[in-house]
Amino acid sequence: MDRNAAGYRIPDEGDALTRLSHSVAFRLFAVTFVVIMLLLGVLLAVLAGSFASFYERRQVKDIKLEMNLIRDQYAKSAKSSGGDEGFPSTFFRFESDYFATISLVTMDKGKIMIQREKQRENGDSPQNGLPSFLPPGLDEQSQKFMLAFQEWRRDQQAFDKVMNESETLVYRSHGTGTASSGGDQLIAVAPVESDGSGEGTVLFAISSLQPVIGASKVIRDFSWYAFGVAIVLVPILAFLYAGILTKPLRSLNELAGRLASLDFSSRIRWRRKDEIGELSRTFDFLADNLQGALSELHEANDKLRKDIEREKALERMRRDFVAGVSHELKTPLSLIGGYAEGLQDNIGSGAKRARYAEVILDETRRMSAIVGDMLDLSHLESGQYQLNRDTFDAAMLIKETAERAHALGAEKNVNIEVSLPEERDGEVCAWGDRFRIGQVLTNLLSNAVRHASDGGTVTFMVIRDDDEWRFTVHNEGEPIPEEQRHLIWSQFYRVDKARVRESGGTGIGLAIVKQILDLHGSRYDVRNELGGVTFAFTLPVA
Repeated sequence: MDRNAAGYRIPDEGDALTRLSHSVAFRLFAVTFVVIMLLLGVLLAVLAGSFASFYERRQVKDIKLEMNLIRDQYAKSAKSSGGDEGFPSTFFRFESDYFATISLVTMDKGKIMIQREKQRENGDSPQNGLPSFLPPGLDEQSQKFMLAFQEWRRDQQAFDKVMNESETLVYRSHGTGTASSGGDQLIAVAPVESDGSGEGTVLFAISSLQPVIGASKVIRDFSWYAFGVAIVLVPILAFLYAGILTKPLRSLNELAGRLASLDFSSRIRWRRKDEIGELSRTFDFLADNLQGALSELHEANDKLRKDIEREKALERMRRDFVAGVSHELKTPLSLIGGYAEGLQDNIGSGAKRARYAEVILDETRRMSAIVGDMLDLSHLESGQYQLNRDTFDAAMLIKETAERAHALGAEKNVNIEVSLPEERDGEVCAWGDRFRIGQVLTNLLSNAVRHASDGGTVTFMVIRDDDEWRFTVHNEGEPIPEEQRHLIWSQFYRVDKARVRESGGTGIGLAIVKQILDLHGSRYDVRNELGGVTFAFTLPVA
């Protein structure tokens, strides 16, 4: 077992051979090959070894039936013709069907008369007596016939069964002489008339087995050729057969692998009506269900992740809110408590006690402002607040806001400049909630004055950009650190980490600005520019 640099398993040759030997395709191939070759081998062996004996048994049975039929027909025709029945015509068909020679043999008082149609046609006289030697002039077939007749006559048991027991006998000839001449033939004897003393008339026939012996030899030779051809063709057919059967299984296995790796993009969509087709449809149904379940699970996980992130954000906001509120209220409460205790203890008199009362009132107003801003922010963040949109003159609103900010700018020696469009007498017709936009302008302008450098300038500018008004508030002073720019819209966030009281503000003003501009769908940003910081937002032209 090897592993590459990435740690993946690399199968070796032994693994490949093991997988091949365990595969369904290999088993189908092996079983198909072995079974077909075994059946074919047994069939060819049985055919080559048993064909001759089977053919011989079948011939014996058929010849016996045919001999009985010929005998019965001969007896019937002889009876109807009064004894001059002539030669039976069925002999010709029998000789043709069974490669045989048949004769009517009469044995009477030691004399033997052999009646054959061929002899009558040639004008030959029948044979009288049974010679001990083959007379000259007989053809080969007649010689075989005479030898077979002599063999039957010498076999006393076979002779008695026919002549004394009237049994039709068909058996294989053992042959005569040292070479067993005539052994490849059947001897058939059917009694026609018998007096029980060994004399009478019989049907005697010999049927050659030479054709079947030759055919059996041809079959044996053919079996070797057939087996050799099978050795070549059967593996090919078995391989194709195994491949055809296992190809759907390989496709199903590939789909199962995709499902295991959570890839539900593939489908088989087979229209087969067999078990494999049912299995493929089950896989497709499983893939559809898993894909739907996984999609729902992903959606649920995404929703859960968002909920968790939202809860974490809310928790952070709660902590920051509590910390901010605690920090913002701690100092005023301490001052109020301290000065109230001084008044209670009658510390000082006249102007000093008035100063104590003034501090208590200032801090009370400061806490009231913080609480008011917190309530306002909570109202805006609730998602249920509805803007009161209408057309209003933003230029007039800017001028009113600038006038209110002049007192704050005078304390820090900050100059406030307003730049309005010259067209239409400086009128800026915008679409939005006039009260909330006034709150935005006040918070931005107050924030700019508080963070402007002493003797610096705060510039309030309005520019038309197509169908929008772009409002900018620029103050000269220190830039906001880049890593903190996205945090200034958070509640109670201050660039001044010391959160000194002199910097003023409740720390919620820009958070309120963000919520109001989000409700208006405005595009807003803050950026550091040369010599200061610029806040900007947009409103649609009315």
